[in-house]
Amino acid sequence: MSDGEDNIQPASVEADGRAGGQEHVNAYFDSTASYWDGVYRGGDLQDLIYQRRQAVVLAYVEAGRLPPSASVLEIGCGAGHLTIALAERGLAIEAIDASQAMVEATAARASEAGVQGRVTVRQADVHGLPFPSGRFDLVVAVGVIPWLHSPSQAVAEMARVLRPGGQLVLTADNRARLTSFTDPRRVIAVPRLKRLYRALRRRDAQATSRLDSPRAIDAMLAETGLQPRARRTVGFGPLSLMGRAIFEGTIGIRIDDRLQALADRGTPGLRMTGWHYVVRAEKRKLRNPA
Repeated sequence: MSDGEDNIQPASVEADGRAGGQEHVNAYFDSTASYWDGVYRGGDLQDLIYQRRQAVVLAYVEAGRLPPSASVLEIGCGAGHLTIALAERGLAIEAIDASQAMVEATAARASEAGVQGRVTVRQADVHGLPFPSGRFDLVVAVGVIPWLHSPSQAVAEMARVLRPGGQLVLTADNRARLTSFTDPRRVIAVPRLKRLYRALRRRDAQATSRLDSPRAIDAMLAETGLQPRARRTVGFGPLSLMGRAIFEGTIGIRIDDRLQALADRGTPGLRMTGWHYVVRAEKRKLRNPA
């Protein structure tokens, strides 16, 4: 299980926190494993945004200056592209996913890449990780938070399995994304209408994802003793009007590149309004007794 966007995926999604929806999420990813493999190989704007997000995640991993053969837990390994990139950096990877199809895809990709000796893959639920406390030097969770019925519980589990001083690299789908303010279809100003809209979508019993603000994610981290060390947002397209992309192809890519460059320079109004929030956090070290 990995990744989630409300106008990118081949299934309709909307913010939802029900535990009962988890089985729909797992079934969805079981049935779309090949689609997510293609996302990390494609060349259109949406694919490039996902690939840029992965590049940022890897840069944050490298910024952590992990020792050789450091132990890494990758939650939501998906099609295995990030798994292989981590293993090729000499890290020891424990990769998990709630989707059996994704587990099989990652295992096959690790074997094809010749890194199976550094990768262990299993099916597991992030809400109750099957590992002892303090087990890992690094936890990576890319595209996972949007699909969880209890993200705060999951973040607490991520913190639990980290050693003191260990690091977490996490992504979330940004509620404060630029398109939430530029497309009238996304701006539902009346809370009652918003609640009605969500209720109608839930009735369809489809796989659903959630949006979270960077502030909300930071609050979850703080509650579990994790302190952000670096953060940014990634992806500003496709810009849309009434749910339809207005700039596509090469023009859309150029606009996204320009907006991303401005965001990376800290431009107000853009710095934290990309599609994906990416944060690197550190677990507080234990204090030495006086």
